[in-house]
Amino acid sequence: MRKLPLLLLLFTLFTTATAQDKSLAQLRKELEEHPQEDAARVEKMISLAYNVFLASPERRKLVSEILSISRKINYRRGEAYALGSMGNSRYLSGNIQEGDSLLKLAELIAIDIKDQTLIALTKLRLGTVKASFGDKEGMALLYNAEKLFEDLKNYKLLARTQSTIASIGQVNYSNYPLAMEYLIKATESAEKAKSSDEMFNIWSSLSSLHGFLGDQDSALVYMNKALDAAQKGGGDVAKLQLLNNLGEIYRLTGKYSLALETYKKNLAADSSLSTADILESNIADVYIRMDSLPLAFKYAFSSLTKATQINDEYILGWVHCVLARAYLKKAIPDSSIYHANLGFKFATKVGSIELMRDNREALAQAYAFKKDFANAYKYHLEYINYRDSMLSAEVKNRTAVLQHNNELEKKQTEIARLSQKQKAQKDFLISALVVLVLILVTTGLLFRNNRQKQKANKLLHKQKQEIDQKAKDLEQSYNNVELLGEIGRKITSSLSVETIISTVYANVNSLMDASVFGIGIYHEDTKQIDFPATYENGEALPAYSNSIYEQNRFASLCFISGKEIVMGDLETEYKNYLQNVPVPKEGKQPASLIYLPLKVKDKMFGVITIQSFQKNAYSEYNLYMLRTIAIYAAIALENAESYKKLNQTVDSLKRTQTQLIQSEKMASLGELTAGIAHEIQNPLNFVNNFSEVNIELIDEVKEQLGAGDLQSVTETFENIKQNLEKVRLHGKRADSIVKGMLQHSQSSTGVKELVDINALTDEYLRLAYHGLRAKDKSFNAVTKTQFDNRIERVNVIPQDIGRVLLNLINNAYYTVTEKKKIAQNEYEPTVTVTTIKDNGTIKIKVKDNGNGIPPKIMDKIFQPFFTTKPTGQGTGLGLSLAYDIVTKGHDGELKVETKEGEGSEFIIQLPDRLN
Repeated sequence: MRKLPLLLLLFTLFTTATAQDKSLAQLRKELEEHPQEDAARVEKMISLAYNVFLASPERRKLVSEILSISRKINYRRGEAYALGSMGNSRYLSGNIQEGDSLLKLAELIAIDIKDQTLIALTKLRLGTVKASFGDKEGMALLYNAEKLFEDLKNYKLLARTQSTIASIGQVNYSNYPLAMEYLIKATESAEKAKSSDEMFNIWSSLSSLHGFLGDQDSALVYMNKALDAAQKGGGDVAKLQLLNNLGEIYRLTGKYSLALETYKKNLAADSSLSTADILESNIADVYIRMDSLPLAFKYAFSSLTKATQINDEYILGWVHCVLARAYLKKAIPDSSIYHANLGFKFATKVGSIELMRDNREALAQAYAFKKDFANAYKYHLEYINYRDSMLSAEVKNRTAVLQHNNELEKKQTEIARLSQKQKAQKDFLISALVVLVLILVTTGLLFRNNRQKQKANKLLHKQKQEIDQKAKDLEQSYNNVELLGEIGRKITSSLSVETIISTVYANVNSLMDASVFGIGIYHEDTKQIDFPATYENGEALPAYSNSIYEQNRFASLCFISGKEIVMGDLETEYKNYLQNVPVPKEGKQPASLIYLPLKVKDKMFGVITIQSFQKNAYSEYNLYMLRTIAIYAAIALENAESYKKLNQTVDSLKRTQTQLIQSEKMASLGELTAGIAHEIQNPLNFVNNFSEVNIELIDEVKEQLGAGDLQSVTETFENIKQNLEKVRLHGKRADSIVKGMLQHSQSSTGVKELVDINALTDEYLRLAYHGLRAKDKSFNAVTKTQFDNRIERVNVIPQDIGRVLLNLINNAYYTVTEKKKIAQNEYEPTVTVTTIKDNGTIKIKVKDNGNGIPPKIMDKIFQPFFTTKPTGQGTGLGLSLAYDIVTKGHDGELKVETKEGEGSEFIIQLPDRLN
């Protein structure tokens, strides 16, 4: 009885919430460093709470806090995780109705927020608890979850789902080939995810499975791997749970004292109903083997009570079997029969062949004890059938022989009894006659029984041969699974089409006759199947292509129809597919061939073919192996195609990002230009006005010279000189503005300069204000400044700091303008810019009395491409660039303080002296 590995999956199903492999110490430290109650804390708590190695009490406490914070901040993703965790907990404590309600509520939230990962996770959780309690709907949910995680390419969760299917197939349905198949799949998925905690679960399950199959050496190897993983991950709880596997090994190898020690140690660590009923039933079984019947009954009935309380039908099937064997050892066969029948009933309900076998064995032994050999023989045969269906290595079919021997012994005893009675009543002659008759009868009975024994032995010999063949087939299947798993890992480990084809060829050629081998890859744009690398007798043939519409090509027919083409004799069987024997485009004509479609999730990627120059070269086994390899090849081609598309997408995103950054810079340049235009307008107005005045004064000089009024001429010339001096001054002012603004509009050289921060801030404040006024004449806002005169010149890159200031000030003006549009008349839009020298730092603050920033987006405002402005009015790069300039370019900080509905204040903090 080994159900605890499945229970371990139930308790640790939630480790899938975390995307990184981190130790408990790392997760606890990250949570401690983030005390604020926000979505980020919730995610960190989820990562810790659902770590496979965390103790259950601490996990339950964290889950309660996750639910509380998530509801407080309206973080529905966290709420769904917490409800799912609580639902599983209710299920395991026996409150199935409440557990089901909580899990379905978690699923509804996941569907509402369109979180596909959450949707798949709730199916995994609900499917696991249902399947573990005997509800066959659970397996359908698990297969559904597997497909969803596969589509999402979430290999960590895919590994968890596959290992869960394997454990339920092993424990609940005794389907060991299914368990081995899915553990191999889970291993591949966990390796893709690089997940050590998933490998811990898989190793634990492999230990249990090998123990079931009687391979205790392999069970110990995998268990030690799991224990090592638990040790590295800090999983004291997981190490205790693994003790059940060790206890199983001790129990099955006759080390009963060690088995009891490990079981009881585990029970002391976790006495919950769903764990205790398993461990106590195993302890009872050990005590039966040790002939300690009082203790056996004590633990068996305790387990029975707990299993009944939580309706654990699997354990009910097992513990009734334990009680049946205990009562038989106590020589109470009727009670043994009663419990064996009850155990078989529950075993049939949950579909466990293992429990059906054990209960039928107990029933056969009970009837044999009662000397009811007919029923003993009947149920022993049923036991053999169940045992054989599990492909057990041992054969103990001796019931038929025992029955005949016991019948013979019974008849011989009866003859002796009658002979003794007749000797006391009759004379010698009659006694002699009776003896003679008895001898004849005995001879006849012996002859008949000997013939029956011979028939029984022949039957047993035939059954043994069949069982041996089944065992060989199982061993071959097991070897095939391992071999195909290894081949699959090799094929799917590459993202190069050429490497995939060569890897497939190398493996296929080692398994079967692949005198001709090729993989055709379909291209949608050309509607052709390209064969880039075809091999004939180990030599590469030139590349060639087939149109999918070519009517006389097997590759085209296989691709279009999506069906297999298998021919043992091409000369006679081609007419079942084509009108004429196709002539190979490259190489010689084969005698037999196989074409298989390469398909993943109903998408065709191409075809694979192997061909031989010998007739009937391929068996069903070859076809089976090639089908499996074709699946791996199709998956590998899909991965290669996805990788190529991903690279193209990344390149496109990089180009788009570059364009958006340039757009943001051009937008900033446009705002600078508008400000410059306003700044330069004043000196140009002075130049124009004084130029017009001088023209008028020159005309006056002409008149004064004509009148001979030299004194007036002298005065007029003095006025002209003064005006020209003013023209020169304002011209220099305009020149200074143009040169300065051109310098600011250029791309940053990355060279720092000593800059007057107050002057730089004031300049960009005016540029921002006049730039907005130039674009929108209706714009107006109160602007206040508070500059700290203690600030000395600071070493910065002026163009970059100018861009930061311009962005923050423009954002402030934008938000107060938007609030003015919807506010009452008493609202006065105000922007305040302040500089402060404070404890070795320079702070520049830009404050507005706008709408403020909602808490739910606070953690996103510095993210690239995030914007709250309407489409077309913002790229979402301004604050992101500003943040990088301040933090990375100047070793400073850019922070924001806000109150929703009242306004925001952005704070640039720079070191007072920068080297």
